[in-house]
Formats: sequence, structure tokens, C-alpha cells
Amino acid sequence: MKKRTFKLAVLGMMMTAVLFNCKKDDSEPTAPDTAITDQLKAITMATVTPEAPVAPAVTQASVTASAQATEVNGALGGIAASGTVPASVATAATAVSSALSASDVAAINSISAATLASIADGGPVPADVKAVLEKVKANPALAAYLPKFTFPTVAGVTVTARIGGVDAVEKVEKSDAAIDDCQAAAAAIFNPVKAALDASKTAQTKSVNDSYAAAIALIAPAQTTCESSSTSSTLYDGFRTQATTQANSALAALLAAQSILGAQYDYLVALTNASLVDALDTINQLEKAGTKTCAAIAAASTTAAENAKKSNQQKVDAAYNTALKQAQDLNTQALASCHNQGGGN
Repeated sequence: MKKRTFKLAVLGMMMTAVLFNCKKDDSEPTAPDTAITDQLKAITMATVTPEAPVAPAVTQASVTASAQATEVNGALGGIAASGTVPASVATAATAVSSALSASDVAAINSISAATLASIADGGPVPADVKAVLEKVKANPALAAYLPKFTFPTVAGVTVTARIGGVDAVEKVEKSDAAIDDCQAAAAAIFNPVKAALDASKTAQTKSVNDSYAAAIALIAPAQTTCESSSTSSTLYDGFRTQATTQANSALAALLAAQSILGAQYDYLVALTNASLVDALDTINQLEKAGTKTCAAIAAASTTAAENAKKSNQQKVDAAYNTALKQAQDLNTQALASCHNQGGGN
């Protein structure tokens, strides 16, 4: 009897131990894995420094003298003294005689000083003279004696007188499972991390917007300064003075050599007058385009500021999404650890 009682006691102790061990192994942890949560707590959003917009490149109008005209004008001064007509001068006269009629030559040579002054002041070119100019510019041999004019450009676009961010979707995973102590502990760690990321994104977005606003605020005053500057008028007045001086010098040399040049004289005067009228008329167009340059710079600067803002915001969004994804992944692992610690079933 005692032996049987002893065996039952031993079996009872063994069952109690088994039940105790099962209860211990089946219990859920009250906190997620600290190795995971420590990584989660360390998640921060990368700092994006807003980049300033790129100022548009601006090139002023320019004039390039014709090599042929320069050669002819240089040769004219020596005709009176030498009594001979250089080949370059004779070639120019022949080009005119071949392209223009006698009436064309008469029309361009009858232009008065008053008309030239009017054109220099921005006035129109008389119809008959304009018709002659069109013939000159359409003829490659004569066009080669005209200066080349380059209109101003802003951001690579020629200025003429006729000118006129998506927020990233934030995905927050939510579990349908009942929140136990361990899950609550994980959420207590994840939520502040996400809140910090949200605050960082808000602050950096504000920095992007502030940078954009600062860039935009400079544009209107810069345009006002540009339009009130006398640089443009000085530039074009210089072009006019240069063209008029060169033409007057050539005409004076031609007059001095008139007897030697004979019939070539009228042709060369016509070429000189055509070059001067074309220059003055083109300079007027350049100046009109120049008045639009300030507005074109303002428009290009606005576009540059908008592009910079978009690019900066995209970088902020990317930095936020990267950090949020890391936090979400670690949060998922933390929640999983609430069920994976301890022994298995």
C-alpha cells in the first residue's frame, strides 16, 4: 500500500511539472524584441538641403562686321592717292551692278540725311528703299557685305520683338488582430518614430517652400532694375554710332575717289547706303527685342524657381518614404516578435 501511494505521489509531481512547463512555454511576451525596437528608435529622415534655382543664361545682342565690307572699306581710302581701284572694290561694284537695276541704285542713293535720322530714331524704312534692301539681302553676293546681327537670348531662347510636387502616398499598415500588451508596446515605439518622421517632412517641406518664396521675391525687383537700366539703350546707340561712322567714312573716301571710280562710284555708294539702312533698321529690331529681355529673364527665372522647388520636394518626399518604409518594416518585425519569442507549440 505504501509503495502504491509513493508511485501516485511521484506521478502527481511529474504531471504538475509538465503542466507548469506547458503554461510557461505557451505564455506570450509582454514586449517586442529589443534588438528590433532599438533599430526602430534609431530611424531618422535624411536632411535635404534645398538647391537654389539656376539663373538663366543671358547673351546680349551683338554685331559682327562683314569681312568683305571691312576689306573694301579699308581699300577705299587709298584710291584717291594711288589712282587705281583695288580688286576687292571692283568686285563689290560688279556685284551691285549684277544684282540691282539703275532704278534700284537711284532709289537707295536718293535717301536723305533726314530719312536716315528718322530711321535711326526708330522710324520706318521708305517702301522703295525697303524693296531694294530685300533684293540686297536675298542676293548672296551682296548679303556678304552686310554686317551680321545676333539677337539677345535668355536661357538659350532667342528674344524677338514679338515675345510675349506631388506628395508621396503614405501607407500605414494596420493589423486587424487584437492589440495585446506586446503589440501595444510595439505601437508605443513605432508611433513616436512616425510622428518624428512626419514632423521632419513638414519642416523640410517648409524649407523647400521658403527657398522657393525667397527666389520668387527677387524676380520682380530684378526686372524693375533691368528695365530702368540705361545699359540697353547705350548698347544699341553704340551699334548705331558704329554703323553711321563706318558708312560716313566710306562715303567720304568714295567721294574723294569719284573721278577715278567712274561708273563704279554709284554702285559702291548704293552698297554703302544699303548696308547703313539695313544696319539701322536691324538695330531698331534688336532694341525692341532688348526691351523684352528683362521680361524674358523674369519668366525664365520663375520657371527655374518652380523647377527647383519641384526637384527639392521630390527629394524630400523620397527621403521621407525611405525612412518610413524602414520604420514600417521594423515595426512589422517587432509585431512578429510578439508571437515568436519563447518555445514553440
